[in-house]
Amino acid sequence: MTGPWEGSKRLARPFTDKRSRRLLAAFLVSELGDGITAVVVPLGVYALTDSVTALASTFLGRKLAGSLFAAAGGAIADFTDRRRLLLASYVIRAVLVAALIPLPATNPVAFVVIGVIVGAAGSFDNPAAESALRASYRHDLQSLAAARKSGKTVSEMVGPAAGGLLFGIGGLTLALSINVATFVLALILLAARQSMPAGAGKAADTRKMKVKDVSGSPVPRARFPPVVIMSFFSAASASFLVAVATALAVPYLAGLPKAPDGAYGFALSAYSIGALVGLWAAGVASWSTTRLKSILIFSSIAFGIITVLSVSVPRWEIFAAAWFIWGIAFGPEDVVSDARVALIVPAGWLGRVYALWSIMGKFGAAGGYVLVIAISGLAAQSALLAIGLLYALIVPIVLVFLPREPRTSGA
Repeated sequence: MTGPWEGSKRLARPFTDKRSRRLLAAFLVSELGDGITAVVVPLGVYALTDSVTALASTFLGRKLAGSLFAAAGGAIADFTDRRRLLLASYVIRAVLVAALIPLPATNPVAFVVIGVIVGAAGSFDNPAAESALRASYRHDLQSLAAARKSGKTVSEMVGPAAGGLLFGIGGLTLALSINVATFVLALILLAARQSMPAGAGKAADTRKMKVKDVSGSPVPRARFPPVVIMSFFSAASASFLVAVATALAVPYLAGLPKAPDGAYGFALSAYSIGALVGLWAAGVASWSTTRLKSILIFSSIAFGIITVLSVSVPRWEIFAAAWFIWGIAFGPEDVVSDARVALIVPAGWLGRVYALWSIMGKFGAAGGYVLVIAISGLAAQSALLAIGLLYALIVPIVLVFLPREPRTSGA
């Protein structure tokens, strides 16, 4: 393991390297805008209906629409100029957000529908963004994974908080106007020709997918090697649990007698801070002798147990503390799986692989929201206790029976 200081400097290099800095900056500001939108629609629906079913249905619609957008974006990303695709997407998303501003007073239903579309539209350009970034910075994929996910975590933490603050100061018009401005800034960052290296802008020949495992050997008789299959399953299962916990956290915290009005936001912030700590720790560590399957099994057990502990004592402080630990626990899984998948997948297939990876996560989350709707009559605490326990028991068993990657000196 490298020293913490040297490791931290290595993790910061993607933010300053000319091959990746503009891409990372554009993603950061556009995702800040996404966070502003994300806080307006779902919580607005809950405030109007006081219904967990309506809240979960809003999340579900966003995830299902996001899956369709991701499939379309992944199909295009590997066959077109990724930079131009990103620029066009940012323009369209800015126009959609601007269209939301007058709708609450004139057409609330259209506001909700377009709000769901805006929330899902980021999935369209995500495959192009992620594949371009990995193609630009292939020499240190572990540092890149930690940097990219740290930036995304910051966006997810600051964006909703900024959205709530802006909404409180100037209402919907101010909040969504700032959202439009974030897409304009992202456009400016990517407008320069040097914003994306030539090898990342347009994928190479993609007629054949010659995926190799991390040792460099061809993978026989399989579309995806074990590391990709395990990563897909892990994304689906973890997203399922996060969806359930996120949706049920709203009524659970609302029902606690001493929980402040902002308890839900505090819990989300605690998770995000924990995620930054976990991503840093995973980024500076050496995982070359650790199998991905071992990391995923340990993580899945930890996720389930933490979910149980979060509601074992009905106090919002315990819930927030558990989510902080949960964020830390996600670090190794996020960084190692991303680095190893990017290492073995050719640049010409990265867009489609990342699109499918995203879709697996969205399907898992959609399954979680469907479950929340189905058990809406059950107390949130009881539901989280049961689901967390079952997750810690079932998911590791499934992972044990999935194909195992060969032991190598990979990332």
